[in-house]
Amino acid sequence: MKKLFEDIKKDIKFKSAGPGKKLTEDASSKPAAAPCSSSSKQSRYAPSEGAQRAGAAALARVEQKQRPKVHTSQDAIRNQVKRELEAEAVALAQKDNAVTAEGSKVKDPACLSVSGVYFTCPLTGATLTKSQREVHIKEAILMRFEEDDIEASVMMVHTFNKDREKVKAAVDIISKYVENICKNPSEEKYRKIKVSNKVFQEKIRPVEGCWEFLQALGFISVMLPVEGQ
Repeated sequence: MKKLFEDIKKDIKFKSAGPGKKLTEDASSKPAAAPCSSSSKQSRYAPSEGAQRAGAAALARVEQKQRPKVHTSQDAIRNQVKRELEAEAVALAQKDNAVTAEGSKVKDPACLSVSGVYFTCPLTGATLTKSQREVHIKEAILMRFEEDDIEASVMMVHTFNKDREKVKAAVDIISKYVENICKNPSEEKYRKIKVSNKVFQEKIRPVEGCWEFLQALGFISVMLPVEGQ
C-alpha cells in the first residue's frame, strides 16, 4: 500500500511539470494541452480488489473489538445458577452448624433439672438411684406374689441371683421334677422331693426363688417319718 501511494505521488508531480520539450523547439511556443479522461483517472486512483478485502477485514475486526460481549448462552446461565445454589447451601450448612454448636453448650451444670444417673423400675415406673434400685425391685417382686406367685418366683430366680451358671443348673433340675410328674402323674415317688438330698441341698436351695417356685407349683413342706427310725 505504501509503495502504491508513493508511485501515485511521483506520477502527479511528473504530470504537473507539463509535457516534455525538445532542445531545438522554441521556448515561447505554448505546450499543447494533454487530453485527459475521467475514466483513466478513476482507474488509476481506485484501490485494488485485494486492498478492498484487507480494508473490510480490518474494519470488521475493529467493530468486533468495540462491540461488548453479552453472555446469553444456556451454559452460562446454568453455571451462574449452580454457583448461586452452592453458595446458598454452604451458607445454610454454616448456619445449622452454628445452631447445633450453640445448643450443645451447657453454660452451667447447676441449671440442669437432674444431676446424676437414675433408673426407671420396669414394674412400678419409679425413678431411682443406683443404690435404691436393688431394694425397690426386690420389694416390687415380693409384692407381685399377691397377684401371680409363679411369675413372681420366676422373677426372683432370674433377678436375685448373679451366678448365671447356678441359675441354669437349678432351673434344669426343677424342670426335670416337673417333667417326671407330667409323664407319670400316678407315681407317688415323683410327687415328693427329699430336701435333705445332696442334689437339692447343693443345686436348689442356694438359688434364691427356687423354693418359692416349688411352693407356687403346689409343693408343701411336710415332715415324713424315715423308715428304720
